[in-house]
Amino acid sequence: MKACHNDSLARPGVFRHCLGVVSRIRIGAVVVTALAAALGGVAPARAAPRPTAVERALEASGFYAGKTMVEVAFTGRQAHRPLGARTLRIGAHGFDVAELELALAWQGFPSGGIDGRFGPELRSALIRFQRAAALRPDGVAGKTTFARLRRPPRSSPIPLGWPLLLQVGDRFGPRSSRFHAGIDLPAPAGTAVTASAAGKVTWAAPRGSWGNLVTVDHGRGVRTMYAHLAAIDVKVGDWVAGGTVLGRVGSTGDATGPHLHFEVRVDGAAIDPLQALVRLPAADLQPG
Repeated sequence: MKACHNDSLARPGVFRHCLGVVSRIRIGAVVVTALAAALGGVAPARAAPRPTAVERALEASGFYAGKTMVEVAFTGRQAHRPLGARTLRIGAHGFDVAELELALAWQGFPSGGIDGRFGPELRSALIRFQRAAALRPDGVAGKTTFARLRRPPRSSPIPLGWPLLLQVGDRFGPRSSRFHAGIDLPAPAGTAVTASAAGKVTWAAPRGSWGNLVTVDHGRGVRTMYAHLAAIDVKVGDWVAGGTVLGRVGSTGDATGPHLHFEVRVDGAAIDPLQALVRLPAADLQPG
């Protein structure tokens, strides 16, 4: 996960979102080069790519596509099937596969790069979604899977407190050609990170690209994750109250600068933390 300062500090739209003001915000251009290659027929270099919004295509077909609109510079052949027009399985490729990747990500099951190719990572994400939705976990996207993808994603059954009272840097949603499954809170190294609610520590150690990670199980299917920590102040099995210091902000794992990467999972699905965190007055959220 990239450090939030690489993409600058909190944008006004992000801050409005933190305060509960809903707006439709364009967040730049996402160039999916691999998707164009997958379909063949890449446009000549001299021709400007035709912009297409994958989220708009999802919404037009009735699929949940988040609260933001992401513009995609799509340079492949322009004719494409909408998601749901055909059954999708491993080996498929095309614009509708990219839509499936994004639809699954908004439901909390990102599969890596959004490239329009149905490979093992997408199949694994699809199976996890199907299991969470009590569908047959066969890794094939057909009518029942598409019907379930049209429903809104899960929400947290409990309110959560802010682990840092800071404005948001990168938020939940597409980032470049991948999907950011949490929010980033930029803060000086060593800043105390606190638990969002009472619960039991189920992980407190390094974990891949998250670096030093603490995970707290709050019950009712809700877990919170605190990544890139410089230091961990709890251990697995500890019961913590809301506001307990879990660790200190750092830049361990896949990070190029100090920030907290914060995720919320509900029944295994990643949800937008800003939909679960309590709304606060502007004065309570300080610049990072």
